[in-house]
Amino acid sequence: MVVYVLFQDHERYSVEHVPVPVSRPIAAIRSCRQMSQQQQPTATNTASRRPIAVVLIDDDETWVRTQRRLLERHSENLHVSTATSYEKAQSVVERANPDCIVCDYQLGDGTGLDLLAEIRTDAPTLPFILVTGEGDEQVASAAISAHVTDYIRKAALGQQPTELVRRIKNAVSAERTRHALAREREHKQALLDMVTSGSTRTDFGQQLCEHLVTDHDYACAWIGILDENRAVVPLATAGDTGYLDTAIAPGTGPGSETEPALAALATAEPVVRSLDVSSGYSTADASTGSHWEASATVYRFRSVAAVPLVYEEVCFGVLSVYSRTESLTSDVDQSILREYAQTAGYVFRTAAWQETLLSAANTTIEFTLTDGHVPLLDLIAALPAGATFETRTVIPRKEDEVLYLCTVDGVSVSELADVAIEIETINSIKQYGTPDDSQCGIVAATPVPEGRLVDAGVSLEQTVVESESARLTVVLGEETTLQQCLDALATVTVEDSVTTRWTTRDTSPEPEANTPQQLTDRQREVLELAMEAGYFERPRQNNTGELADVLDISRATFTQHLRAAQRKLLTSSVTE
Repeated sequence: MVVYVLFQDHERYSVEHVPVPVSRPIAAIRSCRQMSQQQQPTATNTASRRPIAVVLIDDDETWVRTQRRLLERHSENLHVSTATSYEKAQSVVERANPDCIVCDYQLGDGTGLDLLAEIRTDAPTLPFILVTGEGDEQVASAAISAHVTDYIRKAALGQQPTELVRRIKNAVSAERTRHALAREREHKQALLDMVTSGSTRTDFGQQLCEHLVTDHDYACAWIGILDENRAVVPLATAGDTGYLDTAIAPGTGPGSETEPALAALATAEPVVRSLDVSSGYSTADASTGSHWEASATVYRFRSVAAVPLVYEEVCFGVLSVYSRTESLTSDVDQSILREYAQTAGYVFRTAAWQETLLSAANTTIEFTLTDGHVPLLDLIAALPAGATFETRTVIPRKEDEVLYLCTVDGVSVSELADVAIEIETINSIKQYGTPDDSQCGIVAATPVPEGRLVDAGVSLEQTVVESESARLTVVLGEETTLQQCLDALATVTVEDSVTTRWTTRDTSPEPEANTPQQLTDRQREVLELAMEAGYFERPRQNNTGELADVLDISRATFTQHLRAAQRKLLTSSVTE
């Protein structure tokens, strides 16, 4: 399950919880030092799949031609170019940009060691295999001093036709591994520097996007977050950001379009796409914003990757990058982006915690339930469209039932009572007899979501039921966590049926020193019922006997609790 953060502004935020499977994230600082072998392919495996460009050099044209055929016959991913002199070798190497050079010692107009020395000035680690006709210790010693990668006699190649293929692949694999490790160290150090810089969420996002464009040569990078209306908005951008203006319309939410960033947010899974720049889209087509591919091709993007910023099952947004090559379709690039995204998720999570801890505010959670043991949902499902219930008070009535004090809209209480007879989870409807016929008590069988949340340590604010969902708003207790609430709801809801919004609310102390919080639970229940049912209005809508019956207690007990509650409130008022 993933919790989506909805950013309201720089100081307040909320989160929406949706059950979507994601891979287990890694800690940010730890992720700057180690990578999961399951998530990141090894350089050796990558090298075995990628084509290898080889330049084969010897002044013996017959040997060159024969070896080229042998190499290409025994390995499909070897692409071989040839040269038969020192001078020709220089131009071929420059043109072919090889992954490996195989060179004979004697070249007629020069030697292999001369070429090696020249190559090493610009490519200190490029694999270079020296081949000789006969073993010569002086040549071998000179080759080692010049940092040759490997050394082999032609006689050995004659006895083992595949030996040269093996040595080429081993040399290239080792070089690619070194290069991958160096690149990994560089980007981990860059991440570590950004994480430890103490910057804000926005600053970190901007640094990350600029790093991806500058150091990884991506054409565009941006981080999208969800605003309080669940629309995707840019938090940080770098590169050719004009694409965003035409590709993503204002107010667009996750899943409403096929644009990779929106698709990744909708599923909480990475999305990678390749683009055909020859598809013929025009700038005019892109300006309509109807197809993100149109805008992408105008900017000559060839590939795009979008990775959710997930940390500990909380999704803070999405990181999207665009390239003018096919690089983003490679496993290595995707693995690096996943690590960047996980680290960004860690930074965003930490920033959110700091904002909460430093603010004088309580955390208010809004849970939206769509299925499970939710009696009010069972009831509204049997009613005509447009009916709604709202309750701010849920009172335990017996061990196996609770009383919802409800205001109903779009349906009369009498109609409600007729329908409730057929609902198994609804025991009865208690009508208060208010003039507008909108107040009632709904007695439901337990367990109910509100009861589970109260047991977890929250304070209920309200439940609003409409259409196919019930929204429960609660205030977390000082020691209550979101996960505890989710665990509590899991006992009465169906998997994949809970969403949440998490925000902060100002909780500056009220001027009254004595508040209804000092009442006992029963006193507060009695007082709330009396107020809801119009007991204090003139003319009085319900008597104490009727209200006591709603709570399934005696009239004397109801009156005793009601008078005690009134006395406490009046004493508090006089004291103030």
